Amino acid sequence: MFNTIKYLLILIVIFNSKYYSQGIINNGASIVFSGAAHIYIDGGTNGDYLSQAGGIVNPSATGNIWMEGDWTNNSANTGFFSDNGTVNLNGANQTINGTNSTTFYNLTLLGSGVKTQNLNTNVGGVVTTNGVLSVGNVIYNLNSFLLTITNPVAAAVTYGTGYVLSETNVAVNPSIMRWNMGTNTGAHVFPFGVAGSQIPFTFNKTTVGASNINVSTRATAASDNLPWAGASNVGGVTFFYCPNNLMSGNPCATNSVIDRWWDITPSAAVTANCTFSYRGIENTLNAPYNTGNIGAQWWDGSFWNLNNATTGSAPAVSAGVGAVTAVGLTQFCPYVLSSVTIPLPIELINFAATCDGENNVKLNWSTATEKNGSHFDIMNSKDGFTFNKINSVIAKGNSSAINNYAITIENKKNLGNYFQLKMIDNNLTFKNSKTVYVSDDCNLNEETPNLFYNQQNGIVVISSSKDATSYTLNIIDAAGRLIRTESLPINEGYNNIVIPTELATGVYLVNLYYNNGKLVSKKIPIY
Repeated sequence: MFNTIKYLLILIVIFNSKYYSQGIINNGASIVFSGAAHIYIDGGTNGDYLSQAGGIVNPSATGNIWMEGDWTNNSANTGFFSDNGTVNLNGANQTINGTNSTTFYNLTLLGSGVKTQNLNTNVGGVVTTNGVLSVGNVIYNLNSFLLTITNPVAAAVTYGTGYVLSETNVAVNPSIMRWNMGTNTGAHVFPFGVAGSQIPFTFNKTTVGASNINVSTRATAASDNLPWAGASNVGGVTFFYCPNNLMSGNPCATNSVIDRWWDITPSAAVTANCTFSYRGIENTLNAPYNTGNIGAQWWDGSFWNLNNATTGSAPAVSAGVGAVTAVGLTQFCPYVLSSVTIPLPIELINFAATCDGENNVKLNWSTATEKNGSHFDIMNSKDGFTFNKINSVIAKGNSSAINNYAITIENKKNLGNYFQLKMIDNNLTFKNSKTVYVSDDCNLNEETPNLFYNQQNGIVVISSSKDATSYTLNIIDAAGRLIRTESLPINEGYNNIVIPTELATGVYLVNLYYNNGKLVSKKIPIY
């Protein structure tokens, strides 16, 4: 049965002792703590606390309430008379309820299961605001409500293996964590997570201007990042950033974006360095965007803004948890992580130069994929800095197979020793290759062999060798078993060797041994 406090004011003064109850109904009373007093509200499903008719708790600085049941505040107040004490939720699957929001001073989450708030809730205190939210090792579900941290310091929120759940998959996510940072600076960690993975968001405030920061995050149900963000303080998203169509037109989120949204809304102007975390399974980037870095992009109500060029980026992960840090952010609201560069339609995998002994230079190169490629300009330089066009080769245009090109440059003695490729697409977008060097006496500049895999062709070995020799290629399966070995004859000069795989579906390790035991390794997927 519940112990019912029936009078207008009951003073409980407990000196270093414990008070046990199978549930408390505080019917208009004031529960006062003295010293290191503790109340244990246990008793399984009946271990609840209900405050009504103006009921209030007046804790001491070291007082504790330990609860196995739910917290309900139906009084027309914040639940506490002073900013003191700690409420410990140490049961299983507990809730915070009521007709009026509770402002906890210290709230510590213990026990097991999920702690769920069923109305807006505050932690940190009302006046002194020095209290702490300790998430511990459990899940705190915002459940479409607002959690406000009133303590402005970065240490106001701690966590272990647990996390705050903000996953409400609607256009404007109502599961918001607000941190009243005031003029405080420093790295404030919002310990978000989902499905057993911690994906914290860090707002490292670098300006002292007073500001409250609202943050929510959610994954999307599908790989096209739908529903698009409605945004909390700007117009909703109307199209999606796409590297290939200059940020306008039809969406291409399936190819170029991590399937997660962040809504970040400061109450006043602020500058911050932000770290965005996401699960690898939310990475549905497809070729050609899955080979480069991703960066933070924000929507201003009309257009996408590409912060990554100056703020930073990181390689995307497809397993575990990945993170991207963007520095110097001053504009906020819906953010995504997307491909940071406009990928060229030509993916170059090798470029080499050899001599024929007659002052002629043979240039060889290979591409892994081509889309709307136009041509290659052959560039030459005497100093390695200033290049001039000396010839052109037409590109294949569109292909997902490996394509090999070659051109002979005659009478090298009238040219410089440095060569480059300028790869140009149909829109005249271009990118330069690495520079290769050919000595005056045509000695070959030998490099590490290139090892690639292409689904249509198989394993490809590209090498420039000073002498005729042989390499050894081993293929090892996921269990560590050597299932195939090849001896590859290598000619003097340029070599391009294709080894058909004909392997079962799976992931394999390919080891290439060259030059007396040197090793190049690559993992390849067969599907």
